[in-house]
Amino acid sequence: MKLSLLSQIQDKPSYRWWIYAAIAVGTFITVVEQSATSIVVPSIAEHFGADIPTAQWMAIAYMLSVSALMMPAGAIADSIGRKRIWVWGLLVFGCATFLTGLSQEFWMVLLGKIFMGVGASALQANGMAMVASSFPDDERGKALGLHMTIVGLGAIGGPVIGGIIDSYFGWRAIFFFITIVGIIAMFVAMIVLTPDDKKSTEKGEGISSFDWLGTMLSALFLLSLMLSITFLNKLTLSSPYIILGFLCSILLFVGFLLREKTTNNPMLPLNLFKSVSFSLGSSSRFISFAAGSSTFFLMPFYLVSGLGLTTAMAALYLLPGAIALAIFGPISGRLADKVGTTIPSVIGMAFSSLAMYLFSEVSLNSPLVLVGIASGLSGMGMSIFMAPNTSAIMGSAGRNRYGIVSAFLNLTRNGAHVVGIAIPTAIVVSVMAGLGYEADLSDAEKLKDVGLRTAYATAMGRAFQLSTVLMIFAGLLVVIEWFLNKYKSQTQPLR
Repeated sequence: MKLSLLSQIQDKPSYRWWIYAAIAVGTFITVVEQSATSIVVPSIAEHFGADIPTAQWMAIAYMLSVSALMMPAGAIADSIGRKRIWVWGLLVFGCATFLTGLSQEFWMVLLGKIFMGVGASALQANGMAMVASSFPDDERGKALGLHMTIVGLGAIGGPVIGGIIDSYFGWRAIFFFITIVGIIAMFVAMIVLTPDDKKSTEKGEGISSFDWLGTMLSALFLLSLMLSITFLNKLTLSSPYIILGFLCSILLFVGFLLREKTTNNPMLPLNLFKSVSFSLGSSSRFISFAAGSSTFFLMPFYLVSGLGLTTAMAALYLLPGAIALAIFGPISGRLADKVGTTIPSVIGMAFSSLAMYLFSEVSLNSPLVLVGIASGLSGMGMSIFMAPNTSAIMGSAGRNRYGIVSAFLNLTRNGAHVVGIAIPTAIVVSVMAGLGYEADLSDAEKLKDVGLRTAYATAMGRAFQLSTVLMIFAGLLVVIEWFLNKYKSQTQPLR
């Protein structure tokens, strides 16, 4: 009976909305986890006595895990089917979240975040592709805009849910709540989503021909590069460990390129980068996310530790960004379907650049409304930029490569988040040291020193100055992409 009803739903055009709903639940809860955790990082750091450089590993450990496994998860899903990977991803994510809530030491939290990243990599690699492939090409912008709405709603709900739960029940309860919703999302996916018949019949062949060597090389390259960048805030650029780390990264990257160029079934087809839209679009995406990531890590410390706000109150001042992300995502997607991707992308980067500048001007004496305005402009800018940018990149690759391109796009986002947290943290540590303070806001007694909190606000402003420059550069790449595509269309001979 249930199978018959499900078959009737699948035969109708509206089935794509059922797919969207099933993917939306899983996407929503992973975003909620990230945004809820970010707002309570100061609380967790205080609980375990962790300083800022140590606390950043909560975000970095998760993102390193996701980044290293993102491309393999997308490629494997193209081989054995996306439903199977999606369901297993939710199961791993839910179990890891539950164990994180039971952590008794800070290293246990980090271990839990690593395994959460394993599950999340399967979801992030395939969610966008599953939504985009369920809609026709002329509605791709709308579909991706709606996907960004779910991301925005998760970003809205995360700080609010995290702040309220932390205020009344403690930070551990956040992870238990997410576990329950994650398991529900898994059962929804099992019921609604259907296996890819083509992939199922080719399972054995797909696994045996999968580019395992390329997977290993890409994962080791990302880990080596991101660890080297991360440890720059504790070691100098001339440190033999940093030099060795970057040297290993270069060698692994060259090995990966040679492997992908010579193998018959590459994990990442290098001919994708022959497209101007793909290459420059991916570059502007990476730079913009790197520039904006400092907001999610530095601002909670400013609001909670610097100003003494509760996590729930701090979340309210960052809420405008998440609201704008949810509102403007679908609008931007529909606009891109009608007028193209360049205009909304440039507008988005203009708003984002202004937001980073306003954040750079924040001090201990600034009115809190300035934080809310900057947050709203940041969310508006990124939401206006993301849907057109994603649509342009996926359109340049073709529908048959949605899986691997979706994984690659999410890889650029997560890799940018790691860079966008590690480099600003290094700036904060360096500037605070120059002012005579350690970058440690975990001690309530030390926070009574106005000089310490002022030093942090000053250092944070320097980090946002860099973010402003990066946002402007990302916008310039969008303009360059438009000029190159226009020149190519004018010089290409008629057939």
